[in-house]
Amino acid sequence: MGQSLPRYKEEPKKTELDLFSKKDSNPGTFDSYSLETNTILDVKSFDGFVFELNHSLNQQFSIGHTLSLGSFQQPPSYSLQAAFRDNNISLVGNIDDKGLLRGHILAQLSEQLTFQTAFKIAQNDREIFSSGIATLEYFGSDSTGKIEVRSNNALICSYYQKITKKLNIGTRFTHFQKEKSNAVMLIARYQTDKTISTFCYSDFLNYIALSYVHKISSRIGFASEIVYSLRDHSSFTSLGIKYSMRKTSFQTRFTSRNEIASSLDLEFPMVSLGFSAKLDYKTHKYFAGIRVKIGPRI
Repeated sequence: MGQSLPRYKEEPKKTELDLFSKKDSNPGTFDSYSLETNTILDVKSFDGFVFELNHSLNQQFSIGHTLSLGSFQQPPSYSLQAAFRDNNISLVGNIDDKGLLRGHILAQLSEQLTFQTAFKIAQNDREIFSSGIATLEYFGSDSTGKIEVRSNNALICSYYQKITKKLNIGTRFTHFQKEKSNAVMLIARYQTDKTISTFCYSDFLNYIALSYVHKISSRIGFASEIVYSLRDHSSFTSLGIKYSMRKTSFQTRFTSRNEIASSLDLEFPMVSLGFSAKLDYKTHKYFAGIRVKIGPRI
């Protein structure tokens, strides 16, 4: 029997009840410490009409097409996606009509060790641009460690530790070879049956971020976040709420930058509909979009 893909792979859509389900002794990845906050506050905004057509050729291989008819802000575009997923490896690629190529490889080397790499290649009339990352991650019984190398000569090491059943803490160290400089990030997460609180400090971006998530009911979640800049003493606040059912989800977000963003997703057999809107209520600028998706998710 082959081993399953690592726990941080893309997972099926979750309801708020799922987000607060009990986790195992491993705390997860460093980047997932504020997953619940991002799930509620990260409203997927898009403009115009978007049509997606996905098709599974077999259990491992699938392809997809994404066509955007454009809007006042974005020109029309097209992209082709292809994905191969087996027990221990996942390969995903995407290329658009401008020649931008993206790729992602995720492999499980053992029950506790995973490797992934991602790259992007683009070109203009004069030259070709490329970037990439490579990551090795180890999942222990109560901790997770990761080493990441980036094409911009940055080396990133992170460690995430479960202290108690409710408290996790972590740290990330980044070394920039070109600039000969270092950066440190510190995080903490405290979770109860109905609430999740997180803390983040970054000396590179020079900010402190605090977030709070509350499960109002099994289908409704509320989130708030404040980011305070230690450099210019400014702050940014976000408030959001998400309502999730088995085939429907609605979320909206308010920010201190005079923005309101909302989205509605409806799922039917082999077809899903998405509606998105964003409004700057100070300048009265807004945009809205509709997305139609046919077939399984790539």
